[in-house]
Amino acid sequence: MVLSYQQERNLVKGILTSAGFSESEADTIGKVIAHSDFTGVYSHGLSRLTRYLRQIKVGVLNPAPEFEKVLDSDAVLVYDGDNGSGIVSVNKAYDEALEKARQFGIAFATGRHNANIGCGSYYGWRAAEDDVIAIVGCNTYAFTSPYGGADRLIGTNPIIMAVPTENEYPMVLDMSTTCVAMGKIQAFEREGKPIPAEWAKDYNGNPTTNPAEAFSLSPISGHKGYGLAVMVDVLSTMLSGAAYGTDIGLFSKLQKENTGFFVIIIDPSKFMPIEQFKQSADRYIRMMKDSRRAEGVDEIFMPGEIEYKKFKENMQTGLSFSEALEKELTELSVELGVIEAGASFEQLVGLFN
Repeated sequence: MVLSYQQERNLVKGILTSAGFSESEADTIGKVIAHSDFTGVYSHGLSRLTRYLRQIKVGVLNPAPEFEKVLDSDAVLVYDGDNGSGIVSVNKAYDEALEKARQFGIAFATGRHNANIGCGSYYGWRAAEDDVIAIVGCNTYAFTSPYGGADRLIGTNPIIMAVPTENEYPMVLDMSTTCVAMGKIQAFEREGKPIPAEWAKDYNGNPTTNPAEAFSLSPISGHKGYGLAVMVDVLSTMLSGAAYGTDIGLFSKLQKENTGFFVIIIDPSKFMPIEQFKQSADRYIRMMKDSRRAEGVDEIFMPGEIEYKKFKENMQTGLSFSEALEKELTELSVELGVIEAGASFEQLVGLFN
């Protein structure tokens, strides 16, 4: 079944509202999930929603958390997410950090007791629309090992950075510090496909192509990716009081994540007129894109450009999803009482559209 952006957003909102989320928070999660799929980051779209629904079912993802601000000091903010959706927590933290950055030029917000924050580029797109620079990161369930180790102690720990522009696509970097997200491994397992050997290692630290045996995700660029992941851990947890290493719940047992995040926002207008900054960013982009290309290369892309173009394309055509994912999402919706047993995915979509 082909879904439009709005249909997917309505579907997610409807399912999560039925599962106990408020309409506004379910809508926020729906926007981030639809953004993920429509920008081509399928690991954090509807496939990740199935994980959220399982967490709700066993009680480790709180659909009605008491989101608490535990520190508000000048340009610094600290939150407790009460093990609710990290997507909701980061968006709320972003809202307040933006106000602080408008006042002080820079703001730092961090939080503890959170679940997954969803597709990182969404926050980069928000920042670009608000004419600010943003740096966002979080720790996650432990999916990877220290460089040279075999125990899982570190998350995929994404790094998101965004720079606003005038006429060019904004520069938005959204990268995991592992070769892939665990969601992509799960997608390959769902489809019964082997994974590239460089993606993950088995329990003993050996490369594997079997997604079912993927125990530890490989870091990007070896020891360099490991070093970045460690620093994201530090910024996400040690200032907020979030869990790290063996203190984080186990992904395999659907335990609470208790993870942390950080949001840094810089207002360029405090340094120079915003138009001047964005024009400079445009010039930088053109300098890169108009430079001499290597043999066989048709175009040089800037960070985030491909996702912007893919979003535009998918908004015109809509998206279809695998039968396996449609079936899984429908079955979970039945288990949560969203729709009656025997319903099809088309009926589930129609319930909220």
